[in-house]
Amino acid sequence: MRCLIILIIIVTLAACSAGSVNYNKTQTAGHIEEGSLDSIIQFLITSAATDFHAHKPYPASFRNVHIGHITSNGIVLFMLCGEFLRVQDGGNTEWMPFATIKTSGYEQWVGSQALAYCQSRSFILEKNEDFSSMLQNRLDSLK
Repeated sequence: MRCLIILIIIVTLAACSAGSVNYNKTQTAGHIEEGSLDSIIQFLITSAATDFHAHKPYPASFRNVHIGHITSNGIVLFMLCGEFLRVQDGGNTEWMPFATIKTSGYEQWVGSQALAYCQSRSFILEKNEDFSSMLQNRLDSLK
């Protein structure tokens, strides 16, 4: 049942953004061209930082931030997945998952909704690189 819900969410997102998603996917080794990937990474980092800056809770730190994609019905959705340290009232902290998804703009999911994307079996890692410090630097630059 859980897989069905995840599939419905992915198909719905893909259908909503199908008209505007074109990332020049290269068939070589199943990955996109490096220049295109770099611009997608920059877009997702900026979008995530802007969203965290505009909304609460404001992250104290990031960890395990990675770029990847899922493909549904030929539509490629790139996403930034990771965790942020949330400081709650009273000083309690917890690590929360997040996913920033490139659609016609972007969508940012926090908590269990993010896990549906980032822990999906169809999630393919684009680069084996942690973008935590890049995201933190971008967020800090917005202060």
